[in-house]
Amino acid sequence: MKFSILDLLLPRETKFFDFLDQLSDYVYNSCVMFRDLAVQIETLSEDERKKRIFAIKDFEHRGDQAEVTIIEELSRCFITPLDREDIHTLAVNLERPLDELKDLVRKIEIYQIHKMPTNVCEFCDIMVSLAKLQQDIVHDLHTRQKVRKKVEQMHKLENQADELFNLSMAELFSHKETVLTIEMVQLKEVYESLEAAINGLDDIGKLVRGIKIKNG
Repeated sequence: MKFSILDLLLPRETKFFDFLDQLSDYVYNSCVMFRDLAVQIETLSEDERKKRIFAIKDFEHRGDQAEVTIIEELSRCFITPLDREDIHTLAVNLERPLDELKDLVRKIEIYQIHKMPTNVCEFCDIMVSLAKLQQDIVHDLHTRQKVRKKVEQMHKLENQADELFNLSMAELFSHKETVLTIEMVQLKEVYESLEAAINGLDDIGKLVRGIKIKNG
């Protein structure tokens, strides 16, 4: 077999793209699952509600396992298709929205939330749109396709979410009660977790853009 110096220089461990693709798929599917839960929560039976909550927790568990696999493989591989620190950072950040969504369904369980305001459902629509874009650009990592426009779209969606968050907070605390109600505190936590998940998705876009610039 003919030997080439390129055999030493070209990265061979392309399986990392598959690992990252899988992790980004978990993020997208979990966001869709949470959006459907939030929109339909009033009409779901208790069993169906529990099934969907379990499914979202399961996506987070799978994400944890995928992240561990990536870190373990990084320690074994001599040559990686991208800078190993970039792979590690991206894997960790892909796990963040999954953590936030798991935290959200825990709140739904603990607080026994059976109704979501319209603003929460709008938040979820933005989140799903962002999740789809992050899925696309992570899948584009192993191609020469540019991601700038998609990252710009993600940033616009994140700005929309910021405006919606501020509006939601203003509406939530517009009442002149002297004492916060339990429901107000619970919804505040839901909005904050949603905002954190959306910020996490936007950060994925910025990371991928940086990686693409670095690798040409």
